[in-house]
Amino acid sequence: MNTLNPQQAAAIATGVYRLMNRSISELQARGGELGCEDMFTVNDSSRFTGKSGGLIAWKDITGFGYIAAGQGSYQGEVLLATRGTQSKPDWLSNLNIGLQLGPGGYPVHAGFNQVWKSFAPDIMAFLRNRNPATIHCVGHSLGGALANLGADCLSAAQAGAVKLYTFGAPRTGVGLFAESLTSRVGAANMFRVYHTSDPVPMIPVFPFQHAPAGKRGLPVRNGDRGLISIDAHLMPSYTSAVASLSWPGLEAASREAELSPGKIEAWLNAAAAGGNPVVVGGAFVLKMIGKAINWILSQAGALAVGAVGLALTATATLLDHLAWMLHRAAQFSKEVAGHVENLVVVIFKFLGRPLVKGMSLTLVFISFVLDLLFQRLRSTALGAVALAGR
Repeated sequence: MNTLNPQQAAAIATGVYRLMNRSISELQARGGELGCEDMFTVNDSSRFTGKSGGLIAWKDITGFGYIAAGQGSYQGEVLLATRGTQSKPDWLSNLNIGLQLGPGGYPVHAGFNQVWKSFAPDIMAFLRNRNPATIHCVGHSLGGALANLGADCLSAAQAGAVKLYTFGAPRTGVGLFAESLTSRVGAANMFRVYHTSDPVPMIPVFPFQHAPAGKRGLPVRNGDRGLISIDAHLMPSYTSAVASLSWPGLEAASREAELSPGKIEAWLNAAAAGGNPVVVGGAFVLKMIGKAINWILSQAGALAVGAVGLALTATATLLDHLAWMLHRAAQFSKEVAGHVENLVVVIFKFLGRPLVKGMSLTLVFISFVLDLLFQRLRSTALGAVALAGR
């Protein structure tokens, strides 16, 4: 069973962007490549179109990728490649952060799922009467989310053994989705590459989680100076970062000590008190803020409570639920309230805003702070996806 190497996967994730507004024959006539040459057979029937946009009107129909049968050493295998964001309707899909049941039956990002459902019949039609040994799902950015949904669908349908390769992909579904997908595909067959300064893999926020569950992805660094960067999201950044490395090489290069709860608490306390520097817009600081939020909620046992609240109050936004859970956590004990106060201080430092004196951890205030944080993150992420297909 073949595994695409990082360079092959990156070339495929790059090449699929070229099919948004042209056929495969048009691309080939211009000397363009898809990155899968000599491995998979492609022609105009390989390309499929999909719909993107908002919930009310799905108007933009464009090329979203291709599916192709293997040749040579890849005989009997299939490649599914999906592109990332390239148009304003694609942005609307990114912003549609509701929940829908995904192909495997667990909650996923509504916008991504709507795009997937628009071309899923073409994928299943291609696979009808085929029995591939392996199906390779590849994508960058929004294309990475669609690759996740493709892997979810095809593994649930037992269409073949699935391998998943993504670059700079956002979180696609909730924890149950990530766990279910991981159990079917296998963590060893999932290759999630993300740039440490890329804002897109940092969204959407809780309760969305990355797959593979229980295993960190493959972080790469490429002269980011420690700041969140729009350029870090672009495929050229990923192509240069993986360079000539193998998957084991990427894993070895990315190893870092897992942070214990005690270390997260120590960092949060020191950062709030000024003992640890908080770089405005720093990627490491943002990562630690996310870890601190999860740790605080676990301290108060609020994760389970929040899941119930999410089901009972479907009209609220996910950010509303996160604020509510942190507010409840602050009421759990004085110690936990102190952690929430430190979190607020660190968020203000990260944003470069003056600290609020005499803060009161009301639900309204916590919602205000989180809104400031995620407005900054969302605007940066949107800037990144706007440039991703250029």
